[in-house]
Amino acid sequence: MTVASSDSTTVRLHKLTMIPEDDGVMVGRPDIASYAVFPEEGAQALRMLDSGVPVSDVATWYEETCGEPLDVEDFLEVLGELGFLRAEGEDDPAAAPVRWQRLGRWTFSWPAWLCYAALIGAAIVVMVRDRSLRPSYHAVFFTDHLSLIPITLTVVQIPCILVHEGFHALSGRRLGLPSTLTISRRLYYLVAETRLDSLFSVERRRRYLPFVAGMLADAVLLAGMTLLSLALRGHGPAWWSALFLAVAFTCVMRLIWQFMFYLETDLYYVLANALRCSDLQNATRFQLRALLRRLLRRTPPEPTADWSDRDRATARWYAPLLVAGYGFSIASLLWAGIPTTAHFWSQITDRFRGGTTTSGLLDAASFVGLTSLQIGLLLYVTMRDRRARKATNQGAPS
Repeated sequence: MTVASSDSTTVRLHKLTMIPEDDGVMVGRPDIASYAVFPEEGAQALRMLDSGVPVSDVATWYEETCGEPLDVEDFLEVLGELGFLRAEGEDDPAAAPVRWQRLGRWTFSWPAWLCYAALIGAAIVVMVRDRSLRPSYHAVFFTDHLSLIPITLTVVQIPCILVHEGFHALSGRRLGLPSTLTISRRLYYLVAETRLDSLFSVERRRRYLPFVAGMLADAVLLAGMTLLSLALRGHGPAWWSALFLAVAFTCVMRLIWQFMFYLETDLYYVLANALRCSDLQNATRFQLRALLRRLLRRTPPEPTADWSDRDRATARWYAPLLVAGYGFSIASLLWAGIPTTAHFWSQITDRFRGGTTTSGLLDAASFVGLTSLQIGLLLYVTMRDRRARKATNQGAPS
């Protein structure tokens, strides 16, 4: 569709951010977390529309610059779907103040960095001097009551996870970016995650700290728990000091988890950002689905997104890593996870059948309750995500 030069129609846009990328310009509306990559000419057309230039003049400029007419109807339809257009009489929503912005700035100020460095340095020194303070899986067994181990560690990990995610959120909020905390799933793992979609509205170099802030929190917690364990030795019951070492070990496991980048951990986003990819994981998954369907001599799937050339090129070598990573997780489940769970349940069944003490029955009942809670939460999150995907697919334009 073309527009006559006499047409003086103008459009009103919401406040948009524009960040240059390798394959165009990332245009977004941070208040609703809506983003899309436009070619430079498309971004310039948006700038002209935002400054009040009539649609017809923008179409004329585009045709003179690009050598082809601008499909104005399609262009405006895309802007409407992205939520960039303001309706007649609609005011641009006032930017809501981002809470905790001052706390975020303080958390990552240079005095705070000095404190983090001093704490981690002190912990390294005491671990070098005392082998018993070094991270070890033996630290998990801080008590002889087996049911207390998962229950206690689950309870004490909640504030640790909140600190991890809080550092993610505060690192974004110091930039004035909103964030949300949610429970999600990676393969068969339940994870807490901080959504920082508004990071697309800042330059790539400013995104690294929000990505690794959670790992910084884990390192600080690891150091703090180790030093607390040392300080509590000889004061109070022995298990008290041992408990802090157990919590420190869970911090180590969270740091190791981040290297499982194929599950979209913090380091995955660091990698994708360094490679200047915008949706590497989904582009790779699509290529793998397409390859599988070709091998089965079936019709290749239709792409659900317009991935960049860099995403597609990087996905070719990232695909084997993704497959190997998922294979490793599934193999670990088959080799250790399922047999270990089966062994636990066989012992629990024996205890319920009789021949054990009251404390043994309570131990077994506690284990059943905690396991049922974890399985129930995993099923709930799985069904919630499936309903969300179904609703998104039904609402997508054909």
